[in-house]
Amino acid sequence: MVELLQIETRRRISKQVDTIDMTKQEEDKYLEELKRSPLGIGSSEVYTNFLTDISNDLIKSFRDVIEKETGSTSGDLKKSVVAFPSKNGFEIQAEYYYKFVDSGVDGVGQFQGAMKPTRPVVSSGLYSFENLYVPEAMAKSIREWSGKSIEQSYAIGVNIKRYGIKPKNITDKVITDAVLERIAEDLATLTGLNIEARFNSAFDVK
Repeated sequence: MVELLQIETRRRISKQVDTIDMTKQEEDKYLEELKRSPLGIGSSEVYTNFLTDISNDLIKSFRDVIEKETGSTSGDLKKSVVAFPSKNGFEIQAEYYYKFVDSGVDGVGQFQGAMKPTRPVVSSGLYSFENLYVPEAMAKSIREWSGKSIEQSYAIGVNIKRYGIKPKNITDKVITDAVLERIAEDLATLTGLNIEARFNSAFDVK
C-alpha cells in the first residue's frame, strides 16, 4: 500500500534539470558533434552516463539537505527522492508533500479563548491550510515519524495546521548557480562543446 501511494501521489520536486535545452534538429546536430569531439566519443552513451552520475550526486544532496532541515534520518520523504530521464536531461522527483516542506504552508491561526500563540504563525509560505481538521492519514503519518500515540499525533497535526510549516527552501539550497555552472563546465570538458545548464520549474502552484 505504501509503494502504491508513492507511485500515485509522487510529483516532480518543483524543478526539472535539463542539462541541454534544444530542438530535435539541434539535438541531432549535437550528437553528430559529439561523435567528432576531441575525445572520440562514438555515441550518446557517455552523455547518458554523465547525466546518471550528476543525478546520483543531486539525489544524495537532496537527501542530505532534507535530513538536515527536517531532522529525520530515515523519513519517507528522504527515501522518496529519485531521478528519471527526460528528453535532454533528467527530472528529480519526490513524494507529493515535498513541495509543502520546501515552499512552506501558512498556518490557520484560530487561537480561541485565553489561548495565546507560543510562536509566530507562518504567513509567508507558498501554500496555506484551510482549517484545523486533521485527516486520519495525516495523523498516522505523524505517528510513524514521531513515535507518539495516535491521540498525540492528532494534537500534533492540529498544531502543525495552526502554526503552519516554515519553508525549508531545500531545492534552492541544492540547485545553486554554482552547481549549474559545474554541470555545464564538466560536460563541456568531457565533450569539447559549449554547453549551458538550465533549471526549469516543473510543477504547478496550487
